[in-house]
Amino acid sequence: MVHSLPDPSRASAQRKVWVWTPPGYERSESKRFPVFYLMDGQNLFGAKSGSWHADSVTKDEIAAGRVEPLVLVGIENGGRAREREYTRVPWKDKGGGAERHLTFVVDEVRPFVERTYRVRRDASATAIGGSSLGALFSLFAGLRHPQLFGSVMAMSPSVFWGDDDMLGFVEEHAAPATRIWLDVGARETLRMRKGLRQLAAAMIRSGWQRGRGRRGGSLRVVEDPNGKHDEASWGRRLARALRFLFPRPGALPSRHGVGGRARPAAS
Repeated sequence: MVHSLPDPSRASAQRKVWVWTPPGYERSESKRFPVFYLMDGQNLFGAKSGSWHADSVTKDEIAAGRVEPLVLVGIENGGRAREREYTRVPWKDKGGGAERHLTFVVDEVRPFVERTYRVRRDASATAIGGSSLGALFSLFAGLRHPQLFGSVMAMSPSVFWGDDDMLGFVEEHAAPATRIWLDVGARETLRMRKGLRQLAAAMIRSGWQRGRGRRGGSLRVVEDPNGKHDEASWGRRLARALRFLFPRPGALPSRHGVGGRARPAAS
């Protein structure tokens, strides 16, 4: 389902929001579901080229009993304004509008979804996520509002933005109870891989407990040996991230990633 919500920060004053509900949603009239808010919503759903195929991936994981049934919410990015919306601080005369976009997500999108769909409202059942600059924004949102977002998925986060500003932000806003999924592709640039390792190290210093293999922990760090900085790679890793963020009670965590063996990133 596609909705258009008023967004005062946009010249058009409207922003699209896509909502996907799991199989059985209509039959479960009283049940409330966990909810996952995702950035770059126009790239998430459907069989088109350049899509994450998030709907089919999530459906398959639910059917296999590995992931709890959940609702996906894709929030449209601002196109040419994407850098501004997803970055907390200005850098090289660009960006720095994440605070305003976060207000839209928290004050407009979240209440609309909670009014319109049967989703749980507790932080433990609410996650936010994205890739690249969308991952950077998701980290900012999750650490700024841990009472709203109990989990964060950050795929290929652009840690370099603002001369590594996020590293300091993590240490200043440590919320080690927040579950964090971090990943990067081995075929991404050295700057991206180094940034992720620095980010993981900053989180561990700030109290997050890193999980490995079948062990839990509040932080999972993965390097995809075949991963690039693109939607195909992020979509391929989505299943494993979902198993960490929304595990079905009693389900054993998978030891390997989707589309090949994934290895923990070096600290």
